[in-house]
Amino acid sequence: MTVTSVLMSTVPASAQAAPGTKTGAEASALPSGRTDYRSLADYETDLAELARRHPRLVKPITLPERTHEGRVVRGVEITENAAGRDGKPVLLVVGMHHGNEWPSGEVTMEFGLDLVRNYGRDRQITGLLDKTRIVLVPIVNVDGFVKNTRRNANNVDMNRNYGFGWGESPPYQGAAPWSEPETRNVRDLISTRQVTTFLTMHTCLANMLYPPLQHKAGLPQDIGAFRSFADAMGTQNGYYHTTSADDYETSGEVIDWSYYATRGLGVTVEVCTTPLTLPRTFQSLVVDQYLGTNGFEGKGVRGSFVTALQQAADREAHSVITGKAARGAVLRITKDFPLWTNPVAQPDGTTRPLAFDNHLTSTMEVSDRSGHFTWDVNPSLRPVPPYQADGVHTEHPGFVQESWTLTCARPDGTVLQTAKVRVDRGEHERIDLKQCRERFHPKAEH
Repeated sequence: MTVTSVLMSTVPASAQAAPGTKTGAEASALPSGRTDYRSLADYETDLAELARRHPRLVKPITLPERTHEGRVVRGVEITENAAGRDGKPVLLVVGMHHGNEWPSGEVTMEFGLDLVRNYGRDRQITGLLDKTRIVLVPIVNVDGFVKNTRRNANNVDMNRNYGFGWGESPPYQGAAPWSEPETRNVRDLISTRQVTTFLTMHTCLANMLYPPLQHKAGLPQDIGAFRSFADAMGTQNGYYHTTSADDYETSGEVIDWSYYATRGLGVTVEVCTTPLTLPRTFQSLVVDQYLGTNGFEGKGVRGSFVTALQQAADREAHSVITGKAARGAVLRITKDFPLWTNPVAQPDGTTRPLAFDNHLTSTMEVSDRSGHFTWDVNPSLRPVPPYQADGVHTEHPGFVQESWTLTCARPDGTVLQTAKVRVDRGEHERIDLKQCRERFHPKAEH
């Protein structure tokens, strides 16, 4: 994400060992024991094996769109009963928006191995995976990774192509907001799950960044929550935190869109050596950072990941919908609204923002015999955005008073009841689905 990240593309961290090579060194203390960087084949094998060996805990996922060069983007979901459609809050961790930032993918993959190895052995990890679902995608920009380049095969910087505030990061922002399949893949991940916490992993500054991306956009409404969350992660990895704009100004990054669309807290984590002057090797960038070093031994990036899982699970940090339906009923919540880019030049010679539609939707299945359900969701109240139809507003207080539209349906899709649910951060809202219960199993006629 940062200027230093660009410098890494000139002298990549991988200079010590190309992906897939073997150094002959003894196994490291990483969960995988690796001492060098993975190739794409290594990632795909590790993801597939994780799901094959632990089908109860791990569900493989394939993102909906292939890359420009036709490659598949893969990930995993990890939780107790991963195949179930539960109402757990989600932590999403993605690596390698920038294809040459290899450590960002490595630490993401290692955490997946770590969780599975410790489920049932470590009380904290077991408890968190019983309450949350974590989605891991080690490589967002697969073409860029294969080529060892920052941008994708269309020469677009993935982390400048997201629609919200798009338009002021030339020349690599793309021809239009959401023009790239890789950014649309991440949009799909977040739009179809209740991602209450989101980490996008990068290199290389040893810091953590949150909105705004531009000073003219002003501070986000939940700036206190961002700072508190980043502070908690910083006690584990030793990284300092600040707004992305205070690092340097950009536009069209994923953390900006994800927050203003969902109100889930999204943070950019810049993995790097500590101190920054150390040589950038697999040991200093991956092993030491994951496990903790320079006074943070036993914590590190691993500890910050665990902190993020705790954040995802914290019901004071998101919202909860409860109620009683029928066992086997499928619940769905949806919300539709526009967001805007920065003002950009139009074919008619004017300059104005572009609008783009947002459709959030997620489902859960009622599994309790009694029909009772608990659904951890993002708040329906959405932050008033700084980028609007009439331009950029530095002062944009308050929240859009929106509601989730909730439907209760049979498994075949027949909708039996629809209700509006307005719920704020930290609130629990109970919904009456009596009509759905009565219609789900209609009484036989005589």
